[in-house]
Amino acid sequence: MHTKITVHAAPERLFAWLAEPKNARHWFAQLRHEADGMPDPKMSADLARRRIHWTTEPAGEMVVTGRGEVSDLSLSFTGSDHAPQPPAEDESPDDGPTNAASALRSIKSHVEAAEGGDPDMHTPGVVSREDVEEADREIAEDPDSGGTPSRKG
Repeated sequence: MHTKITVHAAPERLFAWLAEPKNARHWFAQLRHEADGMPDPKMSADLARRRIHWTTEPAGEMVVTGRGEVSDLSLSFTGSDHAPQPPAEDESPDDGPTNAASALRSIKSHVEAAEGGDPDMHTPGVVSREDVEEADREIAEDPDSGGTPSRKG
């Protein structure tokens, strides 16, 4: 199984965030089915290839590519015992039932919010900076319609 996501951060910055073992709690838990306790993923980082590998089930790897301020993050499972999680909502025929997408969205959310905000605090339902900018534009155009503007620093 292979999936990827685009992150609006320099590849070097994204890789550095992923290589930090304490940040694994934000994404590795999404790949597991147990709700209690998260084992050490036993990660290794290869800076030259911008590759993060872990051996704890579900074993896998992430590879960071890109340039400038945009990165592509690919996730693949290398172990054969990965049992996909049933989807929480309807899926298209092209979607595979997996929780890998949740892990990638969590990484995207934390890394994109890391510049100027607490990466542990997120606006529910906001997946990207573009969504935040669009919401701010809609609120500015019609402030009486409600909504919560984003925090300005």
